[in-house]
Amino acid sequence: MNLQGETKFDISPQKLWDSLHDEEILKKVIPGCEQLVLNESGEYDVILKLGIASVKGEYIGKVRLEDIDHHQYYILHASGSGSPGHVEAKMNCYIDETETGSVLKWDCEAAVGGTIASVGNRVLGGVAKFLAGKFFKDIQKEIKVTSS
Repeated sequence: MNLQGETKFDISPQKLWDSLHDEEILKKVIPGCEQLVLNESGEYDVILKLGIASVKGEYIGKVRLEDIDHHQYYILHASGSGSPGHVEAKMNCYIDETETGSVLKWDCEAAVGGTIASVGNRVLGGVAKFLAGKFFKDIQKEIKVTSS
């Protein structure tokens, strides 16, 4: 399954980068985030509890970043599993400066297995788009709160 999108922000690329790498902000805006802890290997241990359609359940996983070009680009790798199944995702994130602030463009390739895979890409794509939309809407709100 491939998803992509972009979201505009009225803040500088540096401020956006800092917000996207702030554990406290991320804990508040990642849908269903119960725990997000940076471990000694530089990966994040994550626990999510989602209550949405076919992906409902608790997931335990890992997130790591690579190919980091500060304030401009990184690759996010995420993997997790739970009773509904498992997910492996790779997302390329690009931050560009605009006249009014910045834009985050992302392209994600995800593979799912287990029970959640049986519902089909169309339903999963809709759920993934909903979760991505919620994340970006909430991070914009959180950035405004922390900037005030």
